[in-house]
Amino acid sequence: MTTPLRPALAFVACSSSAAAALLLSGLMSAAAHAAEPAPPIKPGLWEITTASQQIDGQAMPDLGAQMAEQLKAMPPAMRQQIEAQMKSKGVQMTSGKNGDTAVRTCVSKESLDQNRWQAAQGDCKNQITERSGKTWKWKVSCTQPPSQGEGSTTFISPEAYTNDMRMTMSGQGKPQTMTMKHTAKWLSADCGGLKPIVPPPAK
Repeated sequence: MTTPLRPALAFVACSSSAAAALLLSGLMSAAAHAAEPAPPIKPGLWEITTASQQIDGQAMPDLGAQMAEQLKAMPPAMRQQIEAQMKSKGVQMTSGKNGDTAVRTCVSKESLDQNRWQAAQGDCKNQITERSGKTWKWKVSCTQPPSQGEGSTTFISPEAYTNDMRMTMSGQGKPQTMTMKHTAKWLSADCGGLKPIVPPPAK
């Protein structure tokens, strides 16, 4: 889903909601390699919102909102180009129910059937460590940027899930710990103009 720290485009990487949209891609890749069940969710259009995000215990600003403001300030042609690039990678920024910034992503039935949701990032390795009821626990290790972490994904229903993530990375010459919580909800079976992220071939 989306390794946590490497969305497809650099400007998306600052948004933890976008990171969460790509997080389960790694889980799906790990599940596929181990011939394990895919997540019990519906294909279609999903919206992911950041519930909280902190670095070393201090609340982080809403980077997604800052990105949205930067997009609004761009010349229309440049903004449209960037938005088109994001959509081609399967990511679309939008406003959530409470006015906060959210990310939408499309999950295809084929990717779920193949046990691979979205495109795994080559510089991160994911390992599912435990499945207990509706909760999956996992570990992730990335090289770009160097980081490692763990977390859990709880599938509340076929139309909703939550993520809890804890990542450790180097920042300003010292280790930093980032914690994030996300909520995801299914919106529609029709993704509209948003293309699903194509999963990589199984290895």
